[in-house]
Amino acid sequence: MNLKVFVIGPLNTNCYVLWDKGEAVVIDPGGDPRSVIEFLREGNLKLKYIISTHGHFDHVLGVKALKAVGGKFLLNHDDVDLMPLYFDWRELPPNPDDELRDGDQLGFGDKYVIVIHTPGHTLGSTSLMLDKALFTGDTLFKGSVGRYDLGGDKEKLVNTLDLIKNMKVDEIYLDTGRIPSWKMR
Repeated sequence: MNLKVFVIGPLNTNCYVLWDKGEAVVIDPGGDPRSVIEFLREGNLKLKYIISTHGHFDHVLGVKALKAVGGKFLLNHDDVDLMPLYFDWRELPPNPDDELRDGDQLGFGDKYVIVIHTPGHTLGSTSLMLDKALFTGDTLFKGSVGRYDLGGDKEKLVNTLDLIKNMKVDEIYLDTGRIPSWKMR
């Protein structure tokens, strides 16, 4: 797996760039994506997808600038109304080009990510599986779980945690904080 992590935005969101054979996916562009765009250009990578794991501002702030580079913006439809909330927007983020649906397989190069609906932190929270690596958005934090009082649901989060606990994954990548991943044991 080709992976680069950028810590961007006002809440230090981990923004991930995955790539294979010249095509790239950006996950959770939560702030000014200039460093991400520079990386894509320097690597001669074609941006295929811009994916936000949920609609909170710290996961969509960089979408507009990245769309100017190319790629389709994807978000679960249950979170579209969350995008303008909890932040003093000068302008609204762009609407998604398509929605993330549980079970979708999004191809780039010879790789693909599998979309897994993991509601709880928000109703549209989504995780992404690539090989045996899971990108959970704010569903999980190091040593904790994402809060559910900003558009989420406690019972759904508990069910999602059970789902994740039973998945066969080697690594989990988190979106907030300075420690981007840990190995499952």
